[in-house]
Amino acid sequence: MSGFVINQGVFREELGGGVSQVATTMYNAGFFGGMDDVEHHPHAFYINRYPAGREATVYFGSLDLRWKNSTKYGVLIRAYVVKSRPGSAGQMHVELWSTKVWEVKAGQSARRNFREPGEQYDDTDKCVPQQPIQGFDIDIYRTFYQGGKKVKSETDTARYQAADKVICGKKPD
Repeated sequence: MSGFVINQGVFREELGGGVSQVATTMYNAGFFGGMDDVEHHPHAFYINRYPAGREATVYFGSLDLRWKNSTKYGVLIRAYVVKSRPGSAGQMHVELWSTKVWEVKAGQSARRNFREPGEQYDDTDKCVPQQPIQGFDIDIYRTFYQGGKKVKSETDTARYQAADKVICGKKPD
């Protein structure tokens, strides 16, 4: 199935596009479940339907999502979709079932190091018009508690590039 992916800083329609909603939902289940982040990648530029800094993309052969259960308890993953209907959007759900080890709280910094988008023309048949998106950096904090006491904390930084405005057609002379 094809959908939209980010390829060389612009949207393109390719096989496997749209899988990021599943990856982001799975990432957040592991994030709040206290799993160890082994590998995750934010999108190249920020897409506002996802939580800034707490999203994940996958791309066959180069980008993957992996987390590790470092507790002594097994984890059952339950994932399901509630299909969209007229008047309501679909929903992706991922649940982790296990013995609870961590209470996880999250926070984020202010956005910083802003990067301004440019403008580009694309006269190919693969062009997807795109609105400009400002780039920025953001820190995501994750704090682990047991019995109400802070045990550890982690910080991860997401760096989003600016996304140019894409205009389909030839650049006027």
